[in-house]
Amino acid sequence: MNIDFLREFTELAKRLNYTETARFLNMSQPTLSKHMNQFERELKFTLFEREGNSLRLTNAGAALLPYAYQVTDADNDLNEKILELRKSPPPRLSISGLTDEGPSTEVLGYLISLLKEKHGANFLEVKSRFNRDLREMLGSKEVDLVFDPVPKDEIGRESYLEMTQIAELRLIALMDKNNPLAQTGSVSLAELKKTPFLKYEGIYLSRSWGYIEQACQDHGFTPRTRSCHCANMLDLFAKCTNLGPEVIIIGCHCADRVPSSIRAFCKVVDLTDDNASIPLYLVYRKDNENPLLKEILEVLHSTDGPPLKFTL
Repeated sequence: MNIDFLREFTELAKRLNYTETARFLNMSQPTLSKHMNQFERELKFTLFEREGNSLRLTNAGAALLPYAYQVTDADNDLNEKILELRKSPPPRLSISGLTDEGPSTEVLGYLISLLKEKHGANFLEVKSRFNRDLREMLGSKEVDLVFDPVPKDEIGRESYLEMTQIAELRLIALMDKNNPLAQTGSVSLAELKKTPFLKYEGIYLSRSWGYIEQACQDHGFTPRTRSCHCANMLDLFAKCTNLGPEVIIIGCHCADRVPSSIRAFCKVVDLTDDNASIPLYLVYRKDNENPLLKEILEVLHSTDGPPLKFTL
C-alpha cells in the first residue's frame, strides 16, 4: 500500500475539496484525483462520492479513515525516530577478547544484566579478536573493553590503559588416572612441588601461565615444566591420554569439556589453595568517555571483590 496515497486520503477526508487539498499538499488537482482513483482501484471499493457540487465520504471510506490516521501517525512517529537516531545514535559498548569458554558467556550475561533495564539487551557488541594484542585494539579505539587474564604488570607499562577485575577462575589439575596424587580427588600446590608440569603454549589459556607459576612460587617452589604446543583445546586434551607423571594445570571451566573417551586416561583433581586461581579482567582506555563503560565501571568499583567466581 502506498503510504502517500493513504496520507492524501486523510487530507482529502478533512477538507472534502480536491482543490484545497491539492493546494495544501503542494500538488496539482488532476494528480490528486489520479492518485485517489489508483488508491480506490487498489482497495477495490470507493472512498468518495459526489452529491451535486459536494464531496462526501462513502461508508467504506468513513470506516477506513480511523485506521488510515493510525498508519499515518505511526509513519510520522517512525520518521521522527529515524531523524532522532541519525542525530543521536543509541550508545553501544563493544567488547573483545572473548572465546567460547563458559566464563566468557557468563561475563557477557553479567554485563548485559547490569544495563538491560535502562538500555535494553542489544547495547553490547562482541567483536572478534583473532589473537590480536589487546593494546593494538584498545590503542586504535576499535573496542571499549577487552576481556583477558592479562598480567597486571603488562598493563601497568601502558599509561593510557586501566583494568578492573570482573571474575576469578579457580584452577584444577589434570593427572594420569594412575598418578598416586589423583586418588585423593584434591591436592594442594605444595604437594605438586616435585611433579613436572606440562606447560601448554599456543592457545588462549597460555596467557594464564604467569598466574599458575606465581601461585607455585607463593608456596616456595618454581614448577618444573615441559613446554608443548597446543593448537586448540582438543589438542590439549589429547595430551591427557599419556600424561605419565606430568600434570596439566588449567581453569576449572574446562573440567566438563574433557571428552568422555579421554576421561578413561586422566582424572580431574581440585586444587585446595586459596590462591589457585586466575583473575580475569576488563581492560579499557582511561580516556574512554563512553557512558555505558562508565556505568559498568561504577558498579564494578562498588563491589568488594570480583562479582563472578568460577569454581569446580
